[in-house]
Amino acid sequence: MISVPQSTSRTATALVGIGLVTCVYLAALKLLNLPCPLSGCASIINTHYGALFHVPLPIYAVPLWLTLTVPSSRSWQSAAQLVSLAALAIGALVLMAIQFFVLKGFCPFCTLHAAAALASVFVIPKWGRARSWLSPVVLALVLPIFLLVKVLGQADAQSWNTPETPSVPAATAAPEAPVSGGAPAGVSPAVNMGSVDKAALNWLGDFDPKDSPILVVSFQCSHCLDLLQQTLTHPRIGTLKGPKIFVYSTHGSSADTVAVLAAILSQPGTPQEQFAAVFAQQDTFRDALITHDSSELKRHLSELFPGYESKLEAAKQLHSLQNVALKYISGRGSPFILFPDGTSKFGGDVTPDMLFR
Repeated sequence: MISVPQSTSRTATALVGIGLVTCVYLAALKLLNLPCPLSGCASIINTHYGALFHVPLPIYAVPLWLTLTVPSSRSWQSAAQLVSLAALAIGALVLMAIQFFVLKGFCPFCTLHAAAALASVFVIPKWGRARSWLSPVVLALVLPIFLLVKVLGQADAQSWNTPETPSVPAATAAPEAPVSGGAPAGVSPAVNMGSVDKAALNWLGDFDPKDSPILVVSFQCSHCLDLLQQTLTHPRIGTLKGPKIFVYSTHGSSADTVAVLAAILSQPGTPQEQFAAVFAQQDTFRDALITHDSSELKRHLSELFPGYESKLEAAKQLHSLQNVALKYISGRGSPFILFPDGTSKFGGDVTPDMLFR
């Protein structure tokens, strides 16, 4: 009968340590709502496959790894460790299949975690468990890892004025600095705000030219999609004014953005009704957007909104108009909100309550 030796192993300690650290890192990516654009591990972990019952999958793996650091002096403890190994290995195989064949992406840390899990199946039953001191050491590192991920994620946030859409000089003055033309700080004084307002979308209700904030989102940003969906699940009813919405494309994703805009334009009704009709179906095409799977996105949109292709040209013109306006709005990361007083927030700091006035 297979059992786990009572001895400890350096190799097992290294493998379990890798498993625990990668779990903490991936959980941080999922929980911190880092500003987009996200790529690699973040784009994979932020699909709907990255959570179960709204809890990130890496968190479920943590107690399984911790079990492998506990002494197995009794038969039931050894059995528990074998069950943990089996669960980690099966989970690794399933999630690798999803990563490569369903999402068609690559997450280095997900793959490293899977490799550690599979290697542990062979190492621990033969050479013994990980050393007991590993658990408190890794748990002590949880907060520093979360803080490091947050700092690096915020520092890595990019502007929407990428080489794909060259930027013109934008205002970088402090909020109290005066700007011409009635533009708030953060909007280039070289532009007339009326021109910017003409390009803005009013999907969340009519906006006030002076008091409504500017909201910049990307359809390839999981946090932006969450934010927009929350406005449907918890709508603001009454006379509140919505934000001025601008949609930018991450590098190489213009066609996907235009396709979703075309789907919205193809629906009947007001701009708010058009937006609601498409984003009520967001869960169907969300993963294809985040992982840049254009062919899968087109398939979903064709099934859900058969007439969307007839609006592609109008969507391209709308997207171009928004790109021109975005050249005059300085900022980075998404979702990004610029308030009339020139202050701004981005990433997980943007909440639905901030959008309405």
